[in-house]
Amino acid sequence: MKPAAGRRPQPGRGGGAGLPAGPALPAVVQTALWAAAPVWFGRTCLRRYGPLFTARILGFGPVVYACSPETIRRILLDDAAAFDAASANESIRFVVGEHSLLMSGGAEHTRRRKLLMRPLHGRNVADYVDVMVSIVEREMRSWRPGSTVRLLDCFQRVTLEVMIRAVFGITDSARLDRLRVLVPKLLALNPLIILLPALRKPFGGIGPWARFQRLLREVDDIIHAEIRQRRQRLAAEPDLRGSDVLTLLLTTSSSGTPLSDTELRDHMVTLLAVGQETTATQLAWFFERVLRSGSALRRVQAAVDEGDTRVLDAAIHEAIRARPTTLDVGRITVGRWEAEGHSFPAGTLFAVSLGLLHLSPDLHPVPESYSIDRFHPVEPPSTHFLPFGGGNHRCLGASLAMVEMRTVITTILRNARLRPRRAAPERVKPKGPMLVPGHGAEVVVDANHLPAYAASATVSEETT
Repeated sequence: MKPAAGRRPQPGRGGGAGLPAGPALPAVVQTALWAAAPVWFGRTCLRRYGPLFTARILGFGPVVYACSPETIRRILLDDAAAFDAASANESIRFVVGEHSLLMSGGAEHTRRRKLLMRPLHGRNVADYVDVMVSIVEREMRSWRPGSTVRLLDCFQRVTLEVMIRAVFGITDSARLDRLRVLVPKLLALNPLIILLPALRKPFGGIGPWARFQRLLREVDDIIHAEIRQRRQRLAAEPDLRGSDVLTLLLTTSSSGTPLSDTELRDHMVTLLAVGQETTATQLAWFFERVLRSGSALRRVQAAVDEGDTRVLDAAIHEAIRARPTTLDVGRITVGRWEAEGHSFPAGTLFAVSLGLLHLSPDLHPVPESYSIDRFHPVEPPSTHFLPFGGGNHRCLGASLAMVEMRTVITTILRNARLRPRRAAPERVKPKGPMLVPGHGAEVVVDANHLPAYAASATVSEETT
């Protein structure tokens, strides 16, 4: 891939040890720019230094950004064995646990992945649709015509409810109520705790680490209680069948040995940590983009009315491309590896920048614009669009996410008419690891054909 706009890479400071050039700014300044405006920082570096550049980020050291389709394909697919994904995720081990799919590689990763494939694909995912519809309709029933709604907040509630009720199969009302309160607080983890391990100290029980530990312990207690209760029920009713992930994992063995409570807990927390908020943010960006294009909205509305999933999927994919929810995934070299004229030693940290790939003007002309035609009737090459990653570490919940997004979008567009509260597009705002709409994808409800549901608290009191 050429540098954007056909410019030659500009000289800059390398990251050391012969790494590619990158900004000469102090690491603290680069870190501040990366944290405050990651898309601008990444695209600026891409234009200036080309598709392989080095940034220096506090807490990570030199980070080599890979942005070309050829290099990304090599890292994720062709040369995947030369990279360690688990070590690149080490900073979140304290959240997801040592048995998480994110913390494994090689044969162990393949084994864990096979265990989780069945609950998250095919008929099992299709079984969740009716529950998804009821959850979305419940959320919508208080959308009064004329009121303003922050869709990001709505979708965070919806995707959390789908996760704990449909995917986990939790029905105990007390546990449901508590998780609805705890999980959003848990996911609002201060990103500095991830970047700076020195902050992971109790500080007398009053710091962010102590608060996080208390939240995580309470979530763990609820999950372990659910696991124990489900085991007891399965022991009493051996023929019990369920389509939720927890029940299916409890009836699955790993090399002939049932999964331990700790393994089950780690799988559940991983799904919560990486799946729920990502889908909510993708949905918010979908409506933020589509509602600002009359032609796109008419096309999507027609697809919903006609049941044309090809056009709907194209619209979803274009929203994911135009507004990435995260910019990159990490990989660390396990030995010397060569690419684009550079020789990288073992231990080199790569940021495989799928977000910058999707925003490349060389691959996607006028990348800031939203156009369903990029994906329908002809899709771009698979190396130009990787919404869920690639290779053996491709997002395991991709099928679930697509079914959930189709269901939420279809339910809303069949029952309501929305318009953006502001004419100007919402800016990209970093929120922890997510890139969210700056105003939460605020919309005005012009019509809602669902009956009122007084118990919901979705609608703000602000009206236009």
